[in-house]
Parts: sequence; structure tokens; C-alpha cells
Amino acid sequence: MVRRVGGIPGSVVAIEAVWDGDTVHGWFVRLPAITTDPAEQSALAFIHWRLAERHLGECAQLDGRHPAAVAAERAGGDLAAHLGVPFHFASPDTPDDEAPRRRP
Repeated sequence: MVRRVGGIPGSVVAIEAVWDGDTVHGWFVRLPAITTDPAEQSALAFIHWRLAERHLGECAQLDGRHPAAVAAERAGGDLAAHLGVPFHFASPDTPDDEAPRRRP
């Protein structure tokens, strides 16, 4: 993901995790980079259940949470820390595609 961030126009001011879903894949988490100048968001990753399970491993401590949320928190949080920007996940415990979004 670090390479993808390098190709984004504008200054990255945050990494966000956002719930999304459809009838084929169920709930998944999008990881966009939020930028200014231009003010927009650029997709970095889409984390689906199976991808999250592979990333986290069989022994992952989920504590009843959706695997995509746990994987998104780890990947998004690590990337944000690496970039020195905030990480925002408004609804990490419950899938909610209407949770408040971060704005630049």
C-alpha cells in the first residue's frame, strides 16, 4: 500500500476504514487515503472476509469482531503510523455503511 500512496496526487492527510457491502461478497472494508489539494479519496485496498482471514492467520484473536475489521485496523493503522497521519474507523466493531466519515 505504501507504493500506492506514493502515486496519489495531493497530500495524504489521513487513512480511513469504511464499511461497504454487497450481496455477493457480504460486508467488506475499503481503505481510502484522504488527500488535500485536491480534496478527494483514493482507494488503497478492499478487505474481504477471506482475504482478512488469510492475512490474520488461523489463530487470530477476533473477540467476536468481523475479520475484515480487524485486518483493516491493523493495515490501515500501520500505514497511517508510517505516514504520520491519523487513522479513522468510525465503526470498527459493527458493520455500518452509514457511519460518520472523516473529512479533510
